[in-house]
Amino acid sequence: VGELRVAFAGHNRPEDLGDLREIDRQLGEAFTFFGETRGVLVTGLATGSDRHAAAAWASGGRGSIHAVLPHLTDTVPKELAAAVSKTTWLDGAAAELTGRNAHLIQTRWVLEDADVLVAVWTGEPARGAGGTADAVRIALKRGIPVLWVEPRRPGQARWISPEALDPDFGFLEFLEQLRLEQPWLVGPATSEIVAKALQSWASGPAKASSPPKWRQLRIARLWQQLLDRTVWRTFAAYRRLVGGRPVRGRERLRVPDELLGQPGFATLTAAYEEMDARANHLSAVHRSQQVFQASVMILAVAIGSAPAVWPGLKIYAVTGELVLALATFLVWMSAVRSERTRRWGEARRMAEQLRLERAAWAIGLSTRDDRRFNSTGPAAQLALAWRRRVGGPEGRFDEARVQRWGAWAREELIQGQVAYHRIQGHLNHRLAHRGHSIENMVFWLLVIVLLTYIVAFAWSRHVGGEVPHWLGGMVILTGAITPAFGAASLALDAALAFSEQGRRSDAICGALSAIAEAIGPDASLEALQRAARASIRLQVSQEDNWSDDTTHRHIVRGG
Repeated sequence: VGELRVAFAGHNRPEDLGDLREIDRQLGEAFTFFGETRGVLVTGLATGSDRHAAAAWASGGRGSIHAVLPHLTDTVPKELAAAVSKTTWLDGAAAELTGRNAHLIQTRWVLEDADVLVAVWTGEPARGAGGTADAVRIALKRGIPVLWVEPRRPGQARWISPEALDPDFGFLEFLEQLRLEQPWLVGPATSEIVAKALQSWASGPAKASSPPKWRQLRIARLWQQLLDRTVWRTFAAYRRLVGGRPVRGRERLRVPDELLGQPGFATLTAAYEEMDARANHLSAVHRSQQVFQASVMILAVAIGSAPAVWPGLKIYAVTGELVLALATFLVWMSAVRSERTRRWGEARRMAEQLRLERAAWAIGLSTRDDRRFNSTGPAAQLALAWRRRVGGPEGRFDEARVQRWGAWAREELIQGQVAYHRIQGHLNHRLAHRGHSIENMVFWLLVIVLLTYIVAFAWSRHVGGEVPHWLGGMVILTGAITPAFGAASLALDAALAFSEQGRRSDAICGALSAIAEAIGPDASLEALQRAARASIRLQVSQEDNWSDDTTHRHIVRGG
């Protein structure tokens, strides 16, 4: 179970805060709504309510504090140094040179992996970028609930739920609704309301659904090992035979040593690699099953038609067809009982989400965006749970770190994906083209056999002879195999969608290339984040479409 991550934002002007003793009392009461759960308070530690919140959090023994400071020269206050376990420094001076507000950037970092925002806020519009009003606005747009402590209204804290807001949320209209105290939008906070709203984080990171219990049996494990060494290698052999020599990709950029040393990155990497290995195995199994069953379909037709040419093989042909039918049935039943297609879709979706989270983490992002861009599937939620569990990166994001980590993140999110999809698109187009070429060859073989029989029949009538038996049998054999090839090709096209996947890769390459061209090699952290968000939105939408497609890819019992 991961720790609750509580972001904090509040005023620092004395005229906004009023009686500081009352603020301390309200903050202490607000933190009790989280129950006995230990968590992490993420705050900028600015003078004023930030430091009062940090002191209340530490004195209540509620967990650690992660400080996010807007400038490289900022320091943690001595009285809070013992309570602060992690510190992240941002290069606010460099951001301001490009016209960006350092405090607004800091606010976005504070909220990036938050489960809830606690805000000491008057309810008034912002008087400058990066203030408390901006924090509330950003939190609600991202779907983060707000526990609101209002200095001018001593008493119980109030709860603002993002689910109550329209998708086209307008902040000025929202402020008017707050002023009118609309009950559907804001109301008294209680431990029950807070616990119910935050129950999504309580389950913590989890893995995709496990194989069913029947596979734990020894005989089932042995059967799976046998399939892994034989049948499940069918697609790899088909890809080499039909697709030809694989195109070599360029060498990937090495992960910076300093990034590898970050505990949060190491945790995300381990989760991603485990899920990616599972997804790759299930992918190979799914594709191999389709190729195996399509091949058996053709082979069974060929064996069943063989006695038309060699009559003495009848009993052997019947026996061979029976063996193939039983083998195909066992493979099909194995897939159905283990729900392999569903688990493959889950694992691949989860692996892709973790890959995005891992790359975005290096530049202080997560895949969570404005609500209209968020993916809502279970895999996305589990990946975000991993992201919240590890928290954000720590240390100084100076120019050197931004260049090193940013180059790797750009490679993982954009340039590396362009190279990957170029290779995959080329391979899928080649598999589709050569598959259709084989269909054409078989069709023209049938035409040649039929013409040969017609010529032989006409000649035999002319000379008074008979058409050889074996030639008539060849007509029956090829006449049966040709439709089988067509049916197998249709089955593979429906299950593996080589042409569709090739076009999808082409579209992704074009969109990502356009994003890559918009940023230079020495881009600022904010420019990298903008490009990364655009890339994540694109890839998340593509993965959503791919996941929807997997639900329609039924396991067909071929043969």
